[in-house]
Amino acid sequence: MPSQKKTTSIKVDPELWKEVKKKCIDENIDVSDWLGNLIRKELKRKS
Repeated sequence: MPSQKKTTSIKVDPELWKEVKKKCIDENIDVSDWLGNLIRKELKRKS
């Protein structure tokens, strides 16, 4: 069964968001997937 995703909104500096979008295009990954991976890595690092 595919994982369900929660839709949410965040406020991000426009220039930072632009950089993230460019990075995701370069890495051929969706921004939501990239953010999810970043959150998972950070949570593992903190535990």
